[in-house]
Amino acid sequence: MLLLMMIHSGDCSKRRMIYQWIFIIKLVYLVCFVAGQNSSNSQQPLDYRYACLDQSSDPPSTTYQTNLNNLFTSLSSDSATSNGFGNRTSGSNQDMVYGLYLCRGDVNSSLCHTCVQNCSNLIKQHCPNTASAILWYPFCLLRYSNQNFFGNLTLRPRIPMFDAMQNSTSAGEFDSDAQVLMSGLIQIGAEAPLRFGTHMFNINGTQRRYGWVQCSRDITSEECKTCLSDMLEDVENCCQEKKVWRIFSPSCIVMYETQPFFLNGTDSAPPPQQGLSLVFFTFILIHSSSVSLILSFYKA
Repeated sequence: MLLLMMIHSGDCSKRRMIYQWIFIIKLVYLVCFVAGQNSSNSQQPLDYRYACLDQSSDPPSTTYQTNLNNLFTSLSSDSATSNGFGNRTSGSNQDMVYGLYLCRGDVNSSLCHTCVQNCSNLIKQHCPNTASAILWYPFCLLRYSNQNFFGNLTLRPRIPMFDAMQNSTSAGEFDSDAQVLMSGLIQIGAEAPLRFGTHMFNINGTQRRYGWVQCSRDITSEECKTCLSDMLEDVENCCQEKKVWRIFSPSCIVMYETQPFFLNGTDSAPPPQQGLSLVFFTFILIHSSSVSLILSFYKA
């Protein structure tokens, strides 16, 4: 009110100065508001999914927890120099813990190491008193258990994830060209030394799609094909008319995208696309009541 009185009663120079101050105050407020929004967004969960398994009323022993921490340290150290996969054990007898990591086939050892470290911290945060758990991160997965799972094909729990904002332009797109192309990619990826394959497809000759398949390297080529084909069958139930979807399981991963997402050996993750708003809805399919369900969504 005082400013308004001064504007009406003062001369032109005073009014000009007052308007300038009002503009500065509004500008400062706007900058603070935007900074607050960015700070809030930066604290949102990253694009990861997890499942806490084999929970019981009695938490793991202190010895088991110590062995688990040692296991994470060992896996993290190994990932810094490996080719993207490693499995280790820690402890003995009933307190032995088994664990492995699997990094995406297109990341280098530095990014793989960072990813495994992040997974170790997150899985301890979300599953602090669990004898078995798995966490899927954008560039790797980390898994541990009190049971020896090395070399065992494991299809569950699995997480279908699709882009709820991108419906298919034509119903049943995946029933036609895409299913044939992804099936072919599965055959190629399962037989590759790293159990990993990617490819760009032309759907109907005009639309580009990008496929991705990868298996844990402790299973055989035939088991890899079985795992990936089983994941592909889930598309009919969750994502048949979606342009973007991903299906995760402990032993394999299948992804289908409209935009290129391969790193091609770069040293860091690609920058986020400006102006792109994605909402991913996920659910976990399980066959055991001992699994802790995680229902989540991701927005970028």
